[in-house]
Amino acid sequence: MSIKKIIWTLFSGNAFAQVLMIAFAPIIARLYTASEFGIYAAYVTVITIAVKVASLGLEKAIPLERNRIQAKKLMHMNQYLTILISLVILLVYLVFDVSILNWVGIYPTLWEAILLSLGIAMTSLIQIYNYENMNREQYRMLAMTRALQNGFTGLAQIGFAFSNVMKGLGLLLGDVIGKGISVLILSRVSKQEVTNRITWRDTLGLLSKYKHFIIFSMPAGLINTLSLQLPLLLVLAIFGANDSGQYAFVQRVIIVPISVLAITLSQFFYSVAAKEIGENKAKVYELYVSLTKKLAYYLTIPFCIFVFFAPPIFQVLFGEEWLLAGQLTQVLGGMFLTQIICSATSQILYLMERQKLQIVLELIKLVLVIAIFGWMQRDFLQTMLIYGSVIASFNLCLWFIGRQLLKSFEVRGGICHWKK
Repeated sequence: MSIKKIIWTLFSGNAFAQVLMIAFAPIIARLYTASEFGIYAAYVTVITIAVKVASLGLEKAIPLERNRIQAKKLMHMNQYLTILISLVILLVYLVFDVSILNWVGIYPTLWEAILLSLGIAMTSLIQIYNYENMNREQYRMLAMTRALQNGFTGLAQIGFAFSNVMKGLGLLLGDVIGKGISVLILSRVSKQEVTNRITWRDTLGLLSKYKHFIIFSMPAGLINTLSLQLPLLLVLAIFGANDSGQYAFVQRVIIVPISVLAITLSQFFYSVAAKEIGENKAKVYELYVSLTKKLAYYLTIPFCIFVFFAPPIFQVLFGEEWLLAGQLTQVLGGMFLTQIICSATSQILYLMERQKLQIVLELIKLVLVIAIFGWMQRDFLQTMLIYGSVIASFNLCLWFIGRQLLKSFEVRGGICHWKK
């Protein structure tokens, strides 16, 4: 499949998925309050953070495995780890009645704890299957499942609100249902290939081969996710459920579509670069630079226009209650724009096995985020403006670091070296 066809396949499927999410947003905004969105977003945030640990970061190694049988075994090992860690999290709640959500004043019921563990397992499994599809170059499947997931999630959340059946859990339950359907589809497609049993010897061999992903990539990914997701929990803890709900709604309407587009391009870049980084670094460098330039060229002006008119747009589409969400979109505009332009190539340090550098950079970002919210606790919009400006600057710095490293990357006799 050509590069243009790959991009179009991923983009069209994910664009349709976002059209569904945006189409559902005006209805859902009038069925649930900002506080309900804030509580739901806290659960989703914990799920997103836990997913970075659930398979120990080994899912990123699947596209790099050239042996299809070994790639399949690596996928199965990731699945077992994910299910085990999800069960451990539930067991800790059942035995000790402890949850990470207690830190922000949320005390889950038994049903909420079960949905939380299911959400972690389903999200992790989707991620694992997606990396397997990258290895198999099944780009249509990547795009299709995202659209189905968003469609079923939106319908379920609306259905629970109208029926008044478990409305308090409607947002979270709908989210888990949408992900569960995606897992069922992906698992059936995956089983169409010849399956291979994984032994303890296989497990130890794969753990040894990809130990750097556990030691470096998983902590780096966790720190990166914390720096992106922790703000919502901090907003909930410092400013309350209503403000966190406004931020959560911005995530649903703006950040999630941006993230999905970035994930689409990132999946494409990671898939191509994983195959070319060892033999054709010039192609990877060219793709790295050109992809970013094209995104900046086509998206900067339209996005700036949208951000400028965000408050009235939010009022008209979603109701008076969401004016603050429109204002929040304005103050975070720079962060959103740099995320979509730069994040498509954000995994370059993984591909070049510079996990130590990745950890250092992500740790610096996390410290900055915690410092901002620890220092600025008076004005919500002012705090978010400083936070967004810092993250935007960091996104640009990370892209330039990746470009410089790629320029210094040499291939000599099939072995990668660094210029000194």
